[in-house]
Amino acid sequence: DLSVRAFNCLKAAKINSLSELVQYEQEDLMKFRNFGQKSLSEIEQVLHERGLHFGMDLSKLGADRDEY
Repeated sequence: DLSVRAFNCLKAAKINSLSELVQYEQEDLMKFRNFGQKSLSEIEQVLHERGLHFGMDLSKLGADRDEY
């Protein structure tokens, strides 16, 4: 689902699951090394397809640790 670049950026940032990813804001991701608008758009699409978005508070949902 994700390009190698986007996957590697998330891996380098130690983001290993969707539940970890959605707790970030877009601005936070853009600060990661080699992470740009294209990777952000790609990840936003993946989240949208799963009914997720950035900045979610998962403590209220009891979410699982789904891998991307």
